[in-house]
Amino acid sequence: MPLKLTRRTFLGGAALAGGGRFTFPAPVIAGSILKGSGTVVVHDGGGSMGIAQLKAYSEPFEAETGIKVIHQPGVASGVQLAAVLAGAAKHDVALLSGGAIANFEKDELLLPIDYDLWAGKDREGYDVVAAKTNYAPAMIYSMLIAYEAEKLGSRPPSTWADLWNSRDFPGRRTLATGTNAADGATYEIALLADGVPPEKLYPLDWKRAFRSLDNLRSNVVKWWVSGAESVQLQVDRQATVGSAWNGRIDGANDQGARIGKSWNQGILQWAAWAVPKGAENSDNAQKYIAYMSRPEPQARFSELITYGPTNARAFEHLSKQRAELMPTAPGLKERQIVQDYAFWNAVDATGETGLRRAIVEWERWVAGG
Repeated sequence: MPLKLTRRTFLGGAALAGGGRFTFPAPVIAGSILKGSGTVVVHDGGGSMGIAQLKAYSEPFEAETGIKVIHQPGVASGVQLAAVLAGAAKHDVALLSGGAIANFEKDELLLPIDYDLWAGKDREGYDVVAAKTNYAPAMIYSMLIAYEAEKLGSRPPSTWADLWNSRDFPGRRTLATGTNAADGATYEIALLADGVPPEKLYPLDWKRAFRSLDNLRSNVVKWWVSGAESVQLQVDRQATVGSAWNGRIDGANDQGARIGKSWNQGILQWAAWAVPKGAENSDNAQKYIAYMSRPEPQARFSELITYGPTNARAFEHLSKQRAELMPTAPGLKERQIVQDYAFWNAVDATGETGLRRAIVEWERWVAGG
């Protein structure tokens, strides 16, 4: 019977993986500065990420503050941007990839973060990616090579070029749809597979990237849209090799899946929490983000899904074994490539940003195929 990523099986596996270092929910703190009433609508990443957010952040936040948290499925950054421009933000608390934030800031579509609700030492703890005026980094993660361990475990793929090599690594493939732009890292992956050295990856050579994708296209079972879908395709054995975020892989394996991963040539990324302009419950959104800045909730989140905390103080509450699974752990970070968000937001000779051009070029490529 195919394994499905359910809430119950995820939490059972995560409790074993975490070694029992914490319990849920967190105790209510009397007289909290965050106490309030009403509701707040927050981005839900779906799958194991959404469950981790619910247990580490939302449930204990509700217990402490009295504010009801409503999880709303996440949307692509372009959809969120259009909604905010139309005066109908999808969430009070949005989760935006590092590559998408500049588009929101350019049009002044984000409210300033209320740092008066934070402990000063917590903001100082954001040492890898700083907490800025309009956003607070939420997590650090990596896009990795994911593969069916039972089939390829004796000789696993270790470079993106191996994903293109169906002779030595047989089976169907999956990568993110190119309309995911920076988030999906498909263009970086295609160029690395074609032999481009990491230090010469940017600016991306679009023509070369699509030539590389031409060579893979017939072997792709599906271009995945969401992180949950990326691992479900492997759980259901529709795909043998593909790309997936490290936390999604570990979340599936905590439930009994057997998905292997390689950190080599991983694409290191980050996302941030923000309050869109026009959010109906902006005051409660500020409180929710302030709560998530604390080291204890961040540690709980990283115990449930292996996305690295952004407040370095959270590592004080993580076991050594768990900390070593984070993308920024010593020995892992050095094997990966940090995604260049400056490139993705810069306007090139065509007058488009990389984010916009990725969508245009992808649609043209798909239509021409």
